Amino acid sequence: MAESDIYQHFRKEERTFIDKIFDLAKRVEDTYVFQVTDFLDPRQVQIARSVLGQIGIAYFVSSDVYPTEYAKIILAPDYYRLDLKDFNLALLEISYNTKFNYLTHSQIMGSFIHKLGIQRTVFGDIILADGRAQIIVNHSMLGYFMMVEKIGKAAVTIKEVDFSQLLNREHKAKELDILVSSMRLDKVLASVFKISRAQATKLIEQEKVKLNYGVITRPAELLELGDLVSVRGFGRFKLDRDNGLSKNQKYKLSIKKYANK
Repeated sequence: MAESDIYQHFRKEERTFIDKIFDLAKRVEDTYVFQVTDFLDPRQVQIARSVLGQIGIAYFVSSDVYPTEYAKIILAPDYYRLDLKDFNLALLEISYNTKFNYLTHSQIMGSFIHKLGIQRTVFGDIILADGRAQIIVNHSMLGYFMMVEKIGKAAVTIKEVDFSQLLNREHKAKELDILVSSMRLDKVLASVFKISRAQATKLIEQEKVKLNYGVITRPAELLELGDLVSVRGFGRFKLDRDNGLSKNQKYKLSIKKYANK
């Protein structure tokens, strides 16, 4: 299938990522050696599955083995047999005094990015549950991450643990139904968070809104079922179901709304 035929199924801003997947697939075909992606968000995983399925390249996704949000994908030649070590993953436990401190998702991510000067693509999930914190990273960068001794105001100890100790992610989703006159991003956002459309537009233009994990600055962007929208300081929501039109020709949507991290 031609690249142009595949592009038409995705948004324009997703084409750069699609090109990366094509490049990795070509390396596999040219060298007959498996290739591994960086950590991908769920939308990127979805796109990669679709593209690789259409071009006929064998692939393995780490989130099919470990229940995580972010994942890595191995693109492989026909002879390859999966070895979990090839995903290059390590699970780190972050220990700290929970009596006097409470670490948040953003604190942990910010500390690693700013203190280590790393890209978001070299680590995956940050998991918080039952007063514990874990992070999944590139195994090849294990020692680098373990150098961090303080996150926020909390002194921390970081050690590698086996994936059998992976914490269950706490998914706290509230289901709600909304009525909107349009599938425009600003209108849906305003309805979900019960703010004015002007406020919603301002949040979008200030780059505080992400659509499927990428910053979006177009208030008029039309949403589709399955889209995930996150708003800094508010939380995130997913368009779960389209329940048709009301008598007033408004869209009846079912939303899954998640608490702010």
